[in-house]
Amino acid sequence: MGVFETLKKYKWMVPLIEKADRITKSTLLKNFRLKKKNFYPEGEYKADIDNLIKCMLCPNMCRFDCGILQASQSETMSPGYKARIGYYLSIGKIDPTKEENKDFIDLMYKCTNEESCKVWCPFDFSVVSLLETVRDDLNDKGLMPDYCKQQIDKLNKTNTIEDYNIYETYKEKGIDNIETDGNDEVYYYIGCEMMKFPEVVKANIEILKKAGIKFSTNLKKRVCCGGPAFNIRDFETGKKFAGKNKELIKETGAKIVVSDCPGCVLTLTDRYNKAGIDIEVKVVHIVEYINHLISNDKLKFEKEIPEEFKKITIHDPCLISRNLNDTTSIREILNKISGLKIVEPIYNKEYVHCCGWSGTVHWADKEIAIREAYNRVKELKETGANVFLTACPLCELGLGYGIEENEKDKYKILDISELLMKLI
Repeated sequence: MGVFETLKKYKWMVPLIEKADRITKSTLLKNFRLKKKNFYPEGEYKADIDNLIKCMLCPNMCRFDCGILQASQSETMSPGYKARIGYYLSIGKIDPTKEENKDFIDLMYKCTNEESCKVWCPFDFSVVSLLETVRDDLNDKGLMPDYCKQQIDKLNKTNTIEDYNIYETYKEKGIDNIETDGNDEVYYYIGCEMMKFPEVVKANIEILKKAGIKFSTNLKKRVCCGGPAFNIRDFETGKKFAGKNKELIKETGAKIVVSDCPGCVLTLTDRYNKAGIDIEVKVVHIVEYINHLISNDKLKFEKEIPEEFKKITIHDPCLISRNLNDTTSIREILNKISGLKIVEPIYNKEYVHCCGWSGTVHWADKEIAIREAYNRVKELKETGANVFLTACPLCELGLGYGIEENEKDKYKILDISELLMKLI
């Protein structure tokens, strides 16, 4: 972040400090000045103590836009409170080994990874990342929660995040398994959770075929990207999956990996790199790649848009808008569709509110995740559109939980590739 951007983020604090009484000003400034002396513990910790302290001493503007806080309506769920508890757990002021403190450990996992906190943070850091560093220390103490151990067990038993190898269902779902000959142009990397939406996978395969792209899917050899293990901070398991994926990607000879899951893209790039593993080829989300194909006239819209899809609203996946920093690809594609009316929700692009189904919260507290999904769906309904367009399997799952049972027929959740298949 540049100097001007930093000052812009800080300026909202100035009037608050100016209006404070002399004692409050003195205490605040003294605490920041002496934070190392007063708050830094002795010993070594994996937790990011420096930024945890900054977060817990800040007035916490981010709490006003935290989806989990809004869903729970409890200050306990605020980013700043979690940072404070994470600090206490890490330095031992709260003993994480005691049974009565289990709720504090669970709090470290009640996060969707949506990172709206980072948008509002004057220090430009993510409480998501801070909580992950606290999990490192908890894991070192053997305190990984059972609901996280269950996810690791599934990964090791089935090679996916499901109780069974979901990739083996490709035949019954009518999905093409295209084996590589080692000379692919593209490797279409299908996410575990996207296998729950076979029509989306089929649409993406058909789009790549229509564009004349030489690609493979390799579903018989597929394993999870390891993203859930990295979220939980089980690096041994995460690196094991990274190794398997690196070898498979290398076998395809592909110059580019295209995935339909934002979480997979983030894992294959950022998370692998931080773990010291380099995939060595470009990895992009399929929406960015489809936009490239359309811009280069490899895909053309030849049909009129059906009446029931002429008015849509966009749900930006958090991982695309804030982690992959791409809010333009999906809109550039949609703006090329004649007759389509796009009604933006009030919270969109980098300010989007989460569907509730990312991160670890849906394992730690499914009910809060469902309430967050309900809140987001309410915002999408307010646009007056009955079609909610997105580009992430986790968003499709989350938004699905947010629609009341008696409204399932009224509102439709659609992946952008499904819409494009009606036009090309």
